[in-house]
Amino acid sequence: MGIQTISIATHKGGTGKTVTSMALSAALARRGKRVLLADLDPQGHSTIGLGVEANDGLPTVRDVFTEPPVPVHRILRHSGVPGLEILPSNIRLERAAQFIYMRPRREELLRRALAPIRPNFDYIIIDCPPSLGALTETGIAAADFVLVPCQMEARAADGLVDLLELVTVLKGDGFQDWRILLTKVDHRKTITNQAVQAALSPWESRMFKTAIPQSEPLNQAQIERTDIFTFDAKSKGAVAYDALTEEILSYGR
Repeated sequence: MGIQTISIATHKGGTGKTVTSMALSAALARRGKRVLLADLDPQGHSTIGLGVEANDGLPTVRDVFTEPPVPVHRILRHSGVPGLEILPSNIRLERAAQFIYMRPRREELLRRALAPIRPNFDYIIIDCPPSLGALTETGIAAADFVLVPCQMEARAADGLVDLLELVTVLKGDGFQDWRILLTKVDHRKTITNQAVQAALSPWESRMFKTAIPQSEPLNQAQIERTDIFTFDAKSKGAVAYDALTEEILSYGR
């Protein structure tokens, strides 16, 4: 299975979606891959977390959805990670998202925008907002692979069916290239972990072997506006995301 574009999508916040987007992008770039991180979240946490300022009057991902659209190559910004570029976002995207609903074939907007620059990158990572709205629709539609972060907590499976139904609607009944990633795993919470595993058992075959542990350096790296590998490459979170990256690369071999 050839994977180039990976959408990281979830139905709610607090699951480690943005941390995963940043860490996976950085891990791929550290392996010599040419990587683009497209930030579709109006909160812009991936943009900020990798040290890019998106409130300086320069175009952002919002301008991909204007009429006429700004070409993506004019919006790209370099991150502090060699080989990793960012399609930045900020709160202005929130208003643009309201008008996307009225656009014909709205789910194809991002895919069409990215098409001219796809040959320039080995991987494109799309950080979708924590919702099932129009931005997430266009992010999933543009992807070859959908990664669903799921926090190891009570009610972890709530809303998961709705997200997977959206994936089916956008990608078709035969689309199998999606996986669930368990995040913020605290191995001390045995009972909670068992309950979550039971709730997610219908999708057990669709889970990554790698799980991401609770790791404070992941949060600290965001605060320092850098990637986890630059911040603390030996931390539990960095080691786990390195393993996840190897697992994803193995799907493409």
